[in-house]
Amino acid sequence: MQIDAIRYTVEQTGLTLNQVQQVLTMMIEQECTIPFITRYRKEKTGGLDEVQIASIQEQYDGYIEREKRRSYILETIKKMEMLTPALEKSIVQAKDINELEDIYAPYKSKKKTKGQIAQELGLGPLAELLITTEKKISELEQENLATFNNEKIADFAAALKGAQDILIEKFAHDLELKKELRTRYWAHAIITTEKRKKAEEVTDWQKFKDYFEYSEQVKSLMNPKAGHRFLAIRRGVTLKILKADIIFNNEEALNLIERSHFPPQLTLGCRETLISCAKKSYTNYLHTSLDLEIKTELKKLADESAIDTFKINLKNLLLMPYLGAKSVLAVDPGVRTGCKLAVVDKNGNFIVDTVIYPHPPQNDTIGSAKVVKTIIEKFNVEYIAIGNGTYGRETLQFLNQNIKQIQDNLVKATLVSEAGASIYSASAVARKEFPDKDPTVRGTISIGRRFQDPLAELVKLDPKSIGVGQYQHDVNQAKLKKSLQGVVENCVNFVGVDLNTASSPLLSYVSGIGPTVAENVVKHRTKIGGFKNRAQLLEVSRFSPKVFEQAAGFLRIYNGDNAFDSTFIHPEKYELLLTWCKNNNTNPQALSSNIALIEKDHSLKEQLGEFTFNDIIKALKAPSQDPRTEFKSTDFRKDISGIADLTAGQWYPGIITNITQFGAFVDIGIKENGLLHISQMADDFVDDPHKIFKVGQEAKVKVLEVDIERKRVSLSCKTDSDVTHPAAAASKTRENGKRRDNKSQSSQAEFKNNPFAKLKGLKLK
Repeated sequence: MQIDAIRYTVEQTGLTLNQVQQVLTMMIEQECTIPFITRYRKEKTGGLDEVQIASIQEQYDGYIEREKRRSYILETIKKMEMLTPALEKSIVQAKDINELEDIYAPYKSKKKTKGQIAQELGLGPLAELLITTEKKISELEQENLATFNNEKIADFAAALKGAQDILIEKFAHDLELKKELRTRYWAHAIITTEKRKKAEEVTDWQKFKDYFEYSEQVKSLMNPKAGHRFLAIRRGVTLKILKADIIFNNEEALNLIERSHFPPQLTLGCRETLISCAKKSYTNYLHTSLDLEIKTELKKLADESAIDTFKINLKNLLLMPYLGAKSVLAVDPGVRTGCKLAVVDKNGNFIVDTVIYPHPPQNDTIGSAKVVKTIIEKFNVEYIAIGNGTYGRETLQFLNQNIKQIQDNLVKATLVSEAGASIYSASAVARKEFPDKDPTVRGTISIGRRFQDPLAELVKLDPKSIGVGQYQHDVNQAKLKKSLQGVVENCVNFVGVDLNTASSPLLSYVSGIGPTVAENVVKHRTKIGGFKNRAQLLEVSRFSPKVFEQAAGFLRIYNGDNAFDSTFIHPEKYELLLTWCKNNNTNPQALSSNIALIEKDHSLKEQLGEFTFNDIIKALKAPSQDPRTEFKSTDFRKDISGIADLTAGQWYPGIITNITQFGAFVDIGIKENGLLHISQMADDFVDDPHKIFKVGQEAKVKVLEVDIERKRVSLSCKTDSDVTHPAAAASKTRENGKRRDNKSQSSQAEFKNNPFAKLKGLKLK
């Protein structure tokens, strides 16, 4: 480990030196996973959570990567024999990657630049003369006619052109100048967007109409809550619907170049030529570079914000209340092809599947009801889970009206999310699980299993296909994948898994295991007829002592040889606890009834450590080791089946399906999810939707406005006294929009007519 990297990590995380060193030692030298460190090494970390531990890793790795880049730049310029002591000092002292890249920029090109060629022709002195002499160009030409009349330089005009090339690059590569410009850009530049000429030729081009004449301060887009706007702009640009530009006060930029290289107080005969060089340097190099840099940085910030939101939503979805060991009839609604049914027993095992046709054109209501009733009776079905896609509401209505067991409240029918079920059905995992089944049947089985245990089933999907984020295809895919896999891994290990029932995809996320070892665990489980104790894991192929250390505590065995195996207590503490049991004339099975005695044992607490001691007490007290709450169904209003049935001003029960930076989407029992804007979440100001809601949470919402044509529903959670009448709210929104459009058009026109206009005088949208 590098001591400088450790110090940097301490500064960036705000954690203690000891905490950072302990975490890095365990991760780098001992090959420990984040879940293992989080749960079983609290004494060493001081109780750091998984987010803090991941931050240590990220900051340390970031420092190492930056220093690798610094070394590469030094070595490259040294090989070019251009590394002066002053340049080396600048590279060594550069504080961030942007500064490093600015220094390296003049040396990147594999072929010589115009300025470099001019320098080799000996035109450097003429370039310096242009920024110091009081003589005019005509006078210089007369004095230097003979000097430039040779084979390499045809005439003074060619010499002057070469000298200008040198100055243009000199201005462009002025580190202090670019640093100052960068600061001013971030403080004062704006981003403008407009519709491209052939935008109408692109599908769904109207989705971007809010950005057809749009401007916003760059600094406002640095706010994490604004990230979705930049991602929307970028998607429009990628689809060739929008054109986006960074606009800065050209006059201010040129004045800065002038003050840096040919100050106004000096009497210079070539000032017009120098101003021309400054304009070309700014337009062709500085502005182009900063435009790209700002867009790249805004993309990075927007990605981080979007991924953070995705991570929170995914975590809440994976840790949603679970149904547990209940037999389920899963239904994948369909019209012409019928509704697919699949029965899943209380352990998640698939039993049988069939198809019913209660909807048009067959309208076999009686026959379909008879099939469902028979299935319920034969397989002791306790819940019916209906996919919430097309015809999901109609299918729920059919069941409520025709199935007596539901009417008598003996069986509960409810809509559940089917996001990603179709992706699972065509996956290699699904084909391996059910090789002889149609993809639609596989998807139906997944709906039932997801209802029983969201975490166990959703781990089989690519996290970004689950549907709880925005712009998942626009953000950095490598970072998104790594971040979401980290969330899944943390959730799986937070909950723990049943070693004798878990699928290989679920086991693969357990600390230290991975896909190959997970497959080996399942094969060995089948071979021996189930694990009786955790020690048997060491018999599994490639399940090394190191893997056992990292994984064993998260793998539970119920009704096995050792009572501790059904808890989160790690095997490394078994001997100490067994000794305690022996000394106190008890056994592991009776520990839960001796908790009061254990809690008073300060010697045991000292041996275990306070964090570990408290965790063991918590594990012994818990009737169930699963930290999730049990499922509670939400009853949607039965008087609505579509968007046309909604009434503005009325309240509806719903479920939060997705949370963004600007609000939340709510399922209120129809096909279209309504938007609960952040401004309508509570009577008081809300700065973060996640502080109010989480994915899967119930919410009672009021319909503000219904747009049937665009299939949009606006919702509110505010009390009646604080909610504007929908018609008035819509009118006010339209009026504000017109005002913003007028201001935006005015700003655009001002920039087009006067590119040097002072930014602070603009009325920005």
